[in-house]
Amino acid sequence: MCGICGIWNFAADHPVDPDLLARMTRRIRHRGPDEEGFHREGGIGLGFRRLSIVDLAGSHQPMANEDGSVWIVFNGEIYNFQELRQDLARRHTFRTVGDTETLLHGYEEMGPGVVSRLRGMFAYCVWDRNRRVMELAVDRFGKKPLYYALDRHRLLFGSELKVLLEAVDLPLEPDLEAIDEYLANGFISAPRSIYRSIRKLPPGHRLQVDASGNARVEPYWEPRFEPSSAWRNDPPEALARELRSELETAVRLRLISEVPLGAFLSGGLDSSAVVALMSRMTSQRVRTFSIGFADDPHDESPYSALMARHVNSDHTHEMVTARQLAEAAPDLVTHFDEPFADDSMVPTWFVSRLARGSVTVALSGDGGDEVFGGYTWYRQAWRQERLQGMVPSILRQPLSRLGPLLPRKYGAYLSGLSGSPEAWRVAPPYFDAAARFALYRPEMRLALGSSDADAVRRDRLAASDGIPLLSRLQSLDIAGYLPGDILVKVDRVSMKESLEVRSPLLDHRVFEFMASVSPALKINRRGSKWLLQEAVRDLLPPAILQRRKRGFDVPLATWFHGPLRPLLSELQNTKSLAVHAWLDPSAVRSILSPPTQPDAKAASRMWALICLELWCRHGRVRRTA
Repeated sequence: MCGICGIWNFAADHPVDPDLLARMTRRIRHRGPDEEGFHREGGIGLGFRRLSIVDLAGSHQPMANEDGSVWIVFNGEIYNFQELRQDLARRHTFRTVGDTETLLHGYEEMGPGVVSRLRGMFAYCVWDRNRRVMELAVDRFGKKPLYYALDRHRLLFGSELKVLLEAVDLPLEPDLEAIDEYLANGFISAPRSIYRSIRKLPPGHRLQVDASGNARVEPYWEPRFEPSSAWRNDPPEALARELRSELETAVRLRLISEVPLGAFLSGGLDSSAVVALMSRMTSQRVRTFSIGFADDPHDESPYSALMARHVNSDHTHEMVTARQLAEAAPDLVTHFDEPFADDSMVPTWFVSRLARGSVTVALSGDGGDEVFGGYTWYRQAWRQERLQGMVPSILRQPLSRLGPLLPRKYGAYLSGLSGSPEAWRVAPPYFDAAARFALYRPEMRLALGSSDADAVRRDRLAASDGIPLLSRLQSLDIAGYLPGDILVKVDRVSMKESLEVRSPLLDHRVFEFMASVSPALKINRRGSKWLLQEAVRDLLPPAILQRRKRGFDVPLATWFHGPLRPLLSELQNTKSLAVHAWLDPSAVRSILSPPTQPDAKAASRMWALICLELWCRHGRVRRTA
């Protein structure tokens, strides 16, 4: 895993400033502590930081082809590079044994179309001197990030937003619609960033820029769920065997490494399946890593320990206190460069730091919920849809009025009888439109006009009309929550520790297989992720197969009365909040000072505002003159 950056000054008489290129490259040293490289020619400058994984002695970047007409900087792993190399070696002279040169020669032969042949996680830039174009691309799910700023004079790009901030003349006016989206969802999704001048290349997209500064962004792949007419009709047992084969290939490809390799192990189905498959493919004990939360009644440590014993892994476990988690939070918040509110960034960073003490590469179970249908809201929507199917439409409205009279666990389904099952997922997880409106200063409301961050979800659902409910909700998360939250979180905190994380369950061929089967093989009366369970049933203990899903839950409400109390008190009492340019300070303080101990929803809102305030205080806002 690595970090890349670059500059293209379009004017022929404007060479790249070597000091600027060096500063940009060194801002992401954490992504590649092993090696540094540069290439400059006229108005072109490419920078590279390397975390050595494969071909440790070679594969130095930036890398050129045989005649120096094509240059590349590449971040990621191409898992099928050996297969591609066999064909390319007939017509090209290879000087290395890594995946970078395979991608380079692949571009020579296939041009931009090479990206569709790649199986992996990646972000790269190719400078094609003969065509006078730069080609940038990111992988299908957006595992690897790429930020860029483009105007009439130049192109800047980098693996993290902080790289572009080294260009002191870059206008950094905040994007108010991005702030609106952040307060709704807790993250800012591509192509938008917190700054109007900086964009993110969306998952499955490529960007072409020519010498006149003309740019074209276009998709080369999108996650497509098959309609019912195209579903696989093989027996479930046969589909489970085929899925098992796909999973085995995905895991095996991700074991290619010349440095120590291990895996995260939470004790959930996804990470346990990955570890179980790994343990069957290596002669050495798999190194696994997990953390537990002290004094947490929902601590998953017993399950990770059970799975570690089951596969006889070399397991490392660490108990983390609430104070440790809370003390790490402010530094992590600012590491993300733009507002980001997923509190599970903190435990994810702790397990990444723990793993980096022993390995350089770790496999994870990320993507399992989106691909196999594991999120709680999927099952809630499935139950709601089934209940509506059993109640005549004329009775739904009257019966929905009885919902508040029942215990919340059951009443919520009855209350939703007259609504859409999509409501379990469509509502913003932090602030809805009315709550955001109440937060904003009049100037902010005026500037936003009719802009509405909630419309993004509605538009995405509308675009997937015609496929089953579960597929629509999966499509919504794969387009938004997965690349905007989950993968951003894992990339930033793992690379903060110079740890490469690989996600075999997000192999695009695994996804395409699961997108071709009936949703009834994902969620049914027997549970969620049913086909995945069947595919790995012989590998896992019953306790792992039968346990309920849990995430990296952080007890925020408890923190606010404990280790986060000093920070919260300071924000409650300060006379000048950094967010005052957009938000009404009295409205912010009202949310940060609940009359009683906050519930989970209120605590998440408090945390979102704290993260925004900390980001603003970090000095990232620079306005145009």
